[in-house]
Amino acid sequence: MTAFTIMQMSIQEEDHLPDLAVQAFRNAFKQASECSEVVYVKDRQLLKRFPNGEIKVLQDLSTSYQSLATSQRIFKRKKKSVTV
Repeated sequence: MTAFTIMQMSIQEEDHLPDLAVQAFRNAFKQASECSEVVYVKDRQLLKRFPNGEIKVLQDLSTSYQSLATSQRIFKRKKKSVTV
């Protein structure tokens, strides 16, 4: 069962959330790649990394990427509290 709590956060604390999420993902990826095979994309190539550190290129994905037109949007904060 999951319990959610509402946390009051300042704007500075909210600004650190993306950095903490990236750091948590890096740590999880590192742990996963140390104990099992991991498939991921880097520099437009599909790579497979083995637990011994060997990396094998599975496929070139450079033709699969498309450039999207960026639009100028301003995102406004709607909530002052974050549910965790």
